[in-house]
Amino acid sequence: MLCQWGPWLQSVSGDQIGFWHIMLHPISLMLILGIVIQALAETFILPRFLEFFSLQSPKNEEGLSLGFSHLHSFLANLLGFISSGYLLDKYCPDPKTLTDIQKTTAYEHAHYILYYYAVVGFVAAIALIIYGRLTKNDPKQVEIVSSE
Repeated sequence: MLCQWGPWLQSVSGDQIGFWHIMLHPISLMLILGIVIQALAETFILPRFLEFFSLQSPKNEEGLSLGFSHLHSFLANLLGFISSGYLLDKYCPDPKTLTDIQKTTAYEHAHYILYYYAVVGFVAAIALIIYGRLTKNDPKQVEIVSSE
């Protein structure tokens, strides 16, 4: 929703907005505002997320469980780091390396990058469903829950 406010703000205020004695483009201002809102939401969500993992962990192994709770972030950052450079080179090449004729068609398929990330999300959802079904009646899970 915030991404729609940038062009509107630009049409109202022009190409520059004064923000704490700094001149910013309206879309840059909205980008900063979006990051601030996301950070604020994270301050409320993260303690509950960590509490959830610590309450599910076996006694005296809370640190190990909290470490594993961030495994998804590690894998996502690693996958994103490796794939983003390749995808940007393929679908959004550096304009300094292109001729004027190449620039007209170089970014026609830039939206394909989103398809790659949609596939990653779909595979993750399927993996979670499979994991949930495989561990549904796991005796180890029942033992941990019943021992508390």
